[in-house]
Amino acid sequence: MSLVKWKDTGTLSPWSPLRDLETRMNRLFKEFPVTANWPSFVWAPAADLRETADSYLLDVDVPGLTKEEIELSVVDNYITIKGERKHETKEEKEGYHLFERYYGSFQRSFEIAGGFDANNIAARYENGVLHLTVPKREEAKPKLIEVKVN
Repeated sequence: MSLVKWKDTGTLSPWSPLRDLETRMNRLFKEFPVTANWPSFVWAPAADLRETADSYLLDVDVPGLTKEEIELSVVDNYITIKGERKHETKEEKEGYHLFERYYGSFQRSFEIAGGFDANNIAARYENGVLHLTVPKREEAKPKLIEVKVN
């Protein structure tokens, strides 16, 4: 008995959907224009959202921006933060070999499911971090219900 090399039989192979996906992904990345300034249009600052009994605390990393370059807006249950970090032009004689900081516009939206008091949001900007304190509405705050025993 001789050994026969296995050949992929095309669509009947259990691996053909994965091979098709790999082919499509390779084609996508070959066509995608990767340039030196590629990260500039995908920059989104990191954020932390915490909940306390009375409010939501949102911290967003936006180093290098001034408070005038940050825009906050509230619509329904969403808080949206927009801004833009301008690209600093450096002279070639300064010896730069690498640019890893992200530049460009960004927009982040956060949904606060229980709703919040939009009129009493407090915002402060300190050391490159935007700190928002978003108070809960009274009806969204947890309530303690006493159980009566008869």
